[in-house]
Amino acid sequence: MFVTTPDFLPEHRRHRTEVLQIITAAEARGQQRLVEMNRQVLTNLDTIITGLGDEDPPQENTAHAG
Repeated sequence: MFVTTPDFLPEHRRHRTEVLQIITAAEARGQQRLVEMNRQVLTNLDTIITGLGDEDPPQENTAHAG
């Protein structure tokens, strides 16, 4: 079981940014499996961030990552 609090929102946002970078780089290299795995991580992070009541949702464009 994973438990977090709003205190960790900065870390979750930072992790989300890193995952977006991984997805972008993997797409450029044609590493589809790596893209798929990290899209799931991105979805999980978005759920966590939203669930913690983030008033300032991520601004990165995720159209290519979704």
